[in-house]
Amino acid sequence: MTNGPQGWASPDEEPSSHPYGGTPPYGYGEAPPGPPPYAPGSFAPRPGVVPLRPLGVGELLDGAVKIVRRYPRPTLGLSAAIALVVTAINLPLVLLLSDPNRSSGNASTPSQAFDQGLMDSAARVPGGLIGYLAGLVLSGAIVLVVGRAVLGQDVSAGELWSSLRPRLAALLGLSLLTGLSTAAPAVLGIGLALLIGPAGLVLAVPGVVASVYLYTRLSLAPAAMVLEKGGPVTALRRSGVLVRGSWWRVFGILVLTSIIGSVVAAVVAAPVGILAALASSPDSTAFLVVAEVVGGLASVLVSPFTAGVHALLYVDRRMRAEGLDVALQASVATASSP
Repeated sequence: MTNGPQGWASPDEEPSSHPYGGTPPYGYGEAPPGPPPYAPGSFAPRPGVVPLRPLGVGELLDGAVKIVRRYPRPTLGLSAAIALVVTAINLPLVLLLSDPNRSSGNASTPSQAFDQGLMDSAARVPGGLIGYLAGLVLSGAIVLVVGRAVLGQDVSAGELWSSLRPRLAALLGLSLLTGLSTAAPAVLGIGLALLIGPAGLVLAVPGVVASVYLYTRLSLAPAAMVLEKGGPVTALRRSGVLVRGSWWRVFGILVLTSIIGSVVAAVVAAPVGILAALASSPDSTAFLVVAEVVGGLASVLVSPFTAGVHALLYVDRRMRAEGLDVALQASVATASSP
C-alpha cells in the first residue's frame, strides 16, 4: 500500500473494478434502487470496528473507542509522541517566563497579573504551533486507520507513513483554508462590535453563527482528502456535499464529541490537579509543571478519540448519502467467498 486505503474514490471517480477483488453491484457513490437494505440498529456485516450500514450515534462513539483499543500504536502511540514533544517545548518556556514571585506567594497587582498571563500565553505559542502541525499528522493517520478498520484490516506504522507522507502538504493547506474560512466571519463580526461598542454586539452574533455553520459544513474535509486523494479545495467541496441535508445531525455529534472529550480530560486531570493543589499553591511553579504534564496526558487520550469520531462520521455520511455500505458489503462478501 503506497497511497492509502483503496475503495474510497468519490462518486465522480468510480473505479472500474473492485479493489478487493470482483466487481461490486453498485459503484462507490451510487446508491442501489429502492430503500437501503440495512437501517441503523439492524443486522449487517461487521468485519471491523463498525457494522457496514448507516451508523447510530452510539456506534460512532463506540467505534472510535474500539479503533483506539485495536490500533494503539498508530493512535495512542502517535498521540503520546506528539504530547511529549509539545510538553517538552512548552514546559521550559513557561518556567523561564514565569513570575518568580509565584512560589513565594507575594501579591501582584492586576496589571502584573495581566502581563504575566500574556507571557504565559506567549510561552505556549512555539509548542502550540508544533502541536498543531503534529496534530495534522495524527488526524491524517487516524483517518487512514479508520479506512482499514471498518473492514477489519491490519495496518502497520510503515504503511501509515508511506500513505500519509505525500498528503502532508495538502493537509497543511486544507487546515489553513479551513481555519481562515471558519474564523473569518466571527473575527469580522466581533471586530466590528468592538469598534462600534456595546450597541454593536448584535453584529457579533451573525459572525459567530456563520463560523459555527462553516466549521460543521467543512468538518469532513480532512477525511475526504486523505481517503479520496483529492486536493484541499476538492475536499472542502466534498465535505459540503456530504454534510448537506444533515447539518444538524453532524453538528450535534461534533458537539457531543467535544463534550465527551472535555469530560474525559477533566476526569484524567482532576485527581492529579487536586493533589498538586493540596501540595502547593495554584500559583506556584510546581503547580505549573504538573498542569503541563497532566494536560499532555489528557490530550493523549482525547485527541485520537475525537479524530476517530470525525473519520467515522465521514464514513457514515457516505453510507447514508452515496450507498458506500453496499459496495463495502460486496467487498466483504467477495473476499470471504471461496
